[in-house]
Amino acid sequence: MFDHLKFWRPRKSQLLARQVFVNEPLPAAKLDKHGRPKQLYVTNKVITSKYNIFTFIPKNLYEQFRRIANFFFLLLVVLQWFPEFATIEPVVAALPMFIILGITAIKDAFEDFKRHVTDRSVNNRKTWTLGNWTNVNYVDGTFTSSSNLMSSLFSKKTVVSKPEEGKGPDWKQTMFMNVRVGDFIKLRNDDFIPADIIILSTSEPNSLCYVETKNLDGETNLKIRSSVPETDHLTTPEDCAQIQFYVDSEPPTTNLFSYNATLVFPKGLQDRPRSRSGSKIPVNLNSILLRGCVLKNTEWVIGLVVFTGTDTKLSLNSGATPSKRSRIEKKMNPQVLANLSIMAILCTLCAIGSKIWETRFFSRSSSYIEQGGRGIELNAFLAFCNALIAFQNIVPISLYLSIEFVKSVQAFFIYMDDEMRYAETDTPCIPKNWNLSDDLGQIEYIFSDKTGTLTRNVMEFRKCSIGGKAYHGETLDGDTEVGTSTPSIILNDHEKPTPILIPNSTTGSQSNVPKNSGFSKNNNENKKESKENLTKKAFADNELLRDMESGDPCHAKTINDFFTLLAICHTVLVSTNADGEPQYKAQSPDESALVQAAKEMGYTFRSREPDNIVITAPSGKEVHFELLNVLEFTSTRKRMSIIVRSPLDGRITLYCKGADNVIFERLKSGQDYRLNITGEHLEEFAKEGLRTLCLGYAEIDPGFYQNWIGDYREASTSLTDRDKRIATVSDRIEKDLILLGATAIEDRLQEGVPECIATLKRAGIKIWVLTGDKMETAISIGFSTCLLNRDMNLIIIRGGAYGESGSAYEQMRSAVEKFFPTDQDIKNNMRVPRSSISHSHELSTGGAFSFMSGISNTQRLGGHALIIDGVALKYALEEPWSRNLLLDLACRCKGVVCCRVSPLQKAKVVELVKCGKNVMTCAIGDGANDVSMIQAAHIGIGVAGEEGLQAVMASDYAIAQFRYLTRLLLVHGHYAYIRNSSMILNFFYKNMIGVGVLFLYQFFCGYSTTIIFEYTYTLFWNLFFTCTAVLAIGVFDRDVPDRVAIEVPELYKRGINREAYKMRTFLYFMFEGVYQSLVCFFIPYSAYQRGSVNPEGRAPDYLEMGTTMAAASITMANLFTGFNAQCWTIFHFISVFGSMALFFVYIAVYNLMPFSETYGFNYVVYRGGVFWFCLLLSTVLSILPRYTLRYYQRNYNPINVNIIQEIVKKNPEHNFIHDPNIYRGISLTKKPTKDSLFSRNESISPITAETGLTYTPRPSFATERTSSDIRIHGQQFIPPVPPIPSDYTSNTSDTQEVPTSMTYMRTGLTEPMRGYAFSQEEGTGRIMALPLRRRKTNPGPIGHYRTINEENSLRRRSLPEVRSMIDAFEDGGERTRIVQFRESIGGNTMVSSAVPSRRQSENVSGIQSDENDHEHQIQTIVEDQPKSIDNNES
Repeated sequence: MFDHLKFWRPRKSQLLARQVFVNEPLPAAKLDKHGRPKQLYVTNKVITSKYNIFTFIPKNLYEQFRRIANFFFLLLVVLQWFPEFATIEPVVAALPMFIILGITAIKDAFEDFKRHVTDRSVNNRKTWTLGNWTNVNYVDGTFTSSSNLMSSLFSKKTVVSKPEEGKGPDWKQTMFMNVRVGDFIKLRNDDFIPADIIILSTSEPNSLCYVETKNLDGETNLKIRSSVPETDHLTTPEDCAQIQFYVDSEPPTTNLFSYNATLVFPKGLQDRPRSRSGSKIPVNLNSILLRGCVLKNTEWVIGLVVFTGTDTKLSLNSGATPSKRSRIEKKMNPQVLANLSIMAILCTLCAIGSKIWETRFFSRSSSYIEQGGRGIELNAFLAFCNALIAFQNIVPISLYLSIEFVKSVQAFFIYMDDEMRYAETDTPCIPKNWNLSDDLGQIEYIFSDKTGTLTRNVMEFRKCSIGGKAYHGETLDGDTEVGTSTPSIILNDHEKPTPILIPNSTTGSQSNVPKNSGFSKNNNENKKESKENLTKKAFADNELLRDMESGDPCHAKTINDFFTLLAICHTVLVSTNADGEPQYKAQSPDESALVQAAKEMGYTFRSREPDNIVITAPSGKEVHFELLNVLEFTSTRKRMSIIVRSPLDGRITLYCKGADNVIFERLKSGQDYRLNITGEHLEEFAKEGLRTLCLGYAEIDPGFYQNWIGDYREASTSLTDRDKRIATVSDRIEKDLILLGATAIEDRLQEGVPECIATLKRAGIKIWVLTGDKMETAISIGFSTCLLNRDMNLIIIRGGAYGESGSAYEQMRSAVEKFFPTDQDIKNNMRVPRSSISHSHELSTGGAFSFMSGISNTQRLGGHALIIDGVALKYALEEPWSRNLLLDLACRCKGVVCCRVSPLQKAKVVELVKCGKNVMTCAIGDGANDVSMIQAAHIGIGVAGEEGLQAVMASDYAIAQFRYLTRLLLVHGHYAYIRNSSMILNFFYKNMIGVGVLFLYQFFCGYSTTIIFEYTYTLFWNLFFTCTAVLAIGVFDRDVPDRVAIEVPELYKRGINREAYKMRTFLYFMFEGVYQSLVCFFIPYSAYQRGSVNPEGRAPDYLEMGTTMAAASITMANLFTGFNAQCWTIFHFISVFGSMALFFVYIAVYNLMPFSETYGFNYVVYRGGVFWFCLLLSTVLSILPRYTLRYYQRNYNPINVNIIQEIVKKNPEHNFIHDPNIYRGISLTKKPTKDSLFSRNESISPITAETGLTYTPRPSFATERTSSDIRIHGQQFIPPVPPIPSDYTSNTSDTQEVPTSMTYMRTGLTEPMRGYAFSQEEGTGRIMALPLRRRKTNPGPIGHYRTINEENSLRRRSLPEVRSMIDAFEDGGERTRIVQFRESIGGNTMVSSAVPSRRQSENVSGIQSDENDHEHQIQTIVEDQPKSIDNNES
């Protein structure tokens, strides 16, 4: 309702096309009648807070009175202002509500104040704008009237001042929040970009600049941007003040990958070297810097601001700060309504009873009945209202205050937990929203960013294969002295002269070792480098050094070419620090790792110019390569090549690196041995989770190059199909390569990420990865983090619009029909859109492909994982039917990875699951691109990493490392859910027992709403007598120790299944309150109704009986609450028995006061046996049902937590990690649901973590260990593998283990996936064969083998043995090559694969067979009626 107030509602951005004028007067059409600009722009101020000084009171009151109980008590306060209903002074009656509202408001204000502080830290950052210059897009700051002041205050319009007279334009420091549309801005290296800016000029040649966009898309690689050529002469403030033009810009949009605008020069353009013809210059995304990015490796940039504040693309992809409430608090509203209904019934019964009773006795002219003129009906209404006041405790206002207190203490516990404090930066877990602690214990879906959240984005060069020999990166030892290797440039005598950068045999001292060789120590490294070196190991290998020094000259040349390629074939940017050491920045962290590895081996990349590349040889001498061409990497080519001219003899050489299959099919013949050995090494690297690349080179004939370069230049300048023509021309020169070897890089995860994800998956939490990175990288990280497993099938969906061949909807529908054929629920929900064209006949070709892989994907032990890109996601989220199908398909998969998604798409995916499944969601990220999904989820967690404060500012909880999520959810979240649930239920119960006693007395007092208790008993009921025991549960209760909560994460499923707090449990507690109120009323009533006379001869009155009833009720309320506690601490003892003692002390003290209505009762009550008899009997009869039920349940029908509690009680140090019987005696699996029937839970297998052995799922791609490899404290340990529960696996014991497969739903192609091949894309899958038994060979001349007698030797293979290839058929003009491979041992099925081929035919010689050295006969693969394993045939 407050949205109609202007000061309440921030002005929405005018999402319209805009014209930004620079030194040009605004046209008359752009001005209003007062001569001021019509177009108003939002400020550049960032606001993540919910309140300001004007909106706090109304908005906070609105937030608090959304609680039904608060609104109800407001009505009661108003009611007591009328004399007919006043029990005490109205101000006193309203005081509790005012206190509670005030305390809650103070807490909310403190939370929001912290948001204001973080906002201020961003808004007060400094940048440089053009000063003493007029921005014509804004009003001149001469309006000083109060009306204009108020207008500027509430309209969010920036008022500017006039330029100072007598001073020229100059750069001045300006805060971010004061940056305006149309301002000239000058950015310097490492500056954060404050707004969306068009680049006008830069300090770099060709007006280039480099920007880091990880806050937008999560990628840490640098992007290249360029200025508008017509404005690259702007270098001084005077130049900016003189140029005249205006910008026709598109409206603000959420699309991060597109921007269109035009620079219009009304007076024309001066002739400049880079100027284009015409007065209208197009501007696209390559000439714009977006807010949230960081300028890198560029001295300065001058730009023009076009979008500010909420109009920037970053802000448009972020939502407004939501007002979040916990699920338990939301569920309290219907329960409060239920209590209100109960109270309404009680009040109605009192009103009806009052009318009947007065009607019955009014005719007798009873003196105790008021004979005034109000009438019986009016008295009945007054009885109803008085009953509302008498029974108001049934809806306790103190409950909300208690919840606020408990959650504040829980937030304090989270903050003070040293196990979630990151020691390196001394960063604790910071709760920013204290109201959501119990939601942490009910999370079912986690949506995680990848870069910076799961990974450190630090690539390490770990291993390599050079010339058929593998090097595993050993640490240097004392046998090899670094100083004995003095590298130099020598000529190869037995070949043509070529630049060989290998070490010679000359010895030297330590001082002769070049500082850039990678082995020297530099004591002058800056802090940043030192910190990186602490976590990043330099690559070194003893054997590699020996081969470089004194090995075979042919192999030494290969090593030289290998590292020379790494040093020059890349797009890395280099800068030099104060010590002269190069620092690398790359568009891909993989490239940076490769160049760094070359540097560590002595091949240091020094500089790049448009026509040459400079590297330093291991000897320290610079080598200049003439740069001829760079054939860039694309997702289609999957390779990068560079063509250079030798500095010695002028020979032309092409160096190429790329995916293994791409390089292998372009190799020169005669390299079979090296090719297969390298393939085996690739398989070995891939099984360790490393990212692999293959390297090769070719010498180019000068005549061929001259002919080729003409075609290349023509293709590069083509206006149509430029990329396709460049790829075609590049294929002509990228052939006949000499294989150099392969590299293996490790993408370093954050510490503890695999263990954290595996533990969370055991807890029943589904984890989805939403990233802006490419699909291959995301899949690789998925395996590394245990999100994906080897026995999974990856469903790849790459989208298209409706009506196109292979639309996103058709792909999802085909996936459902192929992989979930028996799931009728999802099929019934499918709907064919009218605009969609069925492509089932096109997708049916998948059957022809799937049988080739020899893999059945319908029934997979590991289930399925969904991999979907941003384009497909865009179309899948457009229509309701496609959204529902996407949700059904994704929820039936064990893992979901969304790649190349925008920040807004992340939020939409979270909303889809949150609303579609009605589950508790959590989003975690560290960058500005994660803000939207953090705000969309129930719980938003920001990682305080290196990408700014945007995610932390918008989050509900801030942590320093992803691994702390385990303790935050499984310990603090689980405890908060158990504690808050029990506290609220006991709160409702304890008030029900008191109200029940009051109501029962109405049957014996003529329904006069007389309160049987002394009034102060009811006044302090919730404040002192029964509150502390409940608070003790909310603060200190726990079901299991924190260690056990992590070791047995399945206990977390109580929160996911909402077992502790549901309506049935609530009704049971209310019923128990009714029963105990009956006991606590009728036992004292029965004892006192005969008028028992005390020793002084005084008959008791109703207050004495009420005191006995109150004592029994309060005693029972505290004991019952303590009985429901799952653990007893000193605080429980003090709260339970202290509250009971406080009441008895209060009776003794209060009854000594003369003004008390119960004056002298302490002598009567405490000395009478009736009081103590009633108290004892009421307590025993009240607690007996609960005790009996608890005894039966824990001994004869225990739940999981009861068994764990008994184990811990018997042995507090019991180690559940190593307990092989934990799954035999306890059903810790999740209850089967429709989703879990198809998405099986994780199987349990042992892994070794830092803290010891744990049972969690691990990707089986990792190198296999035997039990003898697992050691604890230096001793061999054979871990007891627990039995896998039935819910974790299905009856597939006779199913042969198969590798991960990838099914591309757009083509229907199913292919095996070779490990972690990050460069793999559709149609490039490689067979990852089962272990093959073959003869082990030593490296020798190509084509020759030397047998080593070693039994049971086992070699992993990457490249399958190729026997023959035929062109099978054409699909849409693209020829498909069918390759036949050798069958695996123990199998009778010919395993095959389909890969795209550009050649009509090719003959590749096979490797010698392993046992009998005979060739397998070629079998025909394509049959008329192929039998596919996917047909579910037995």
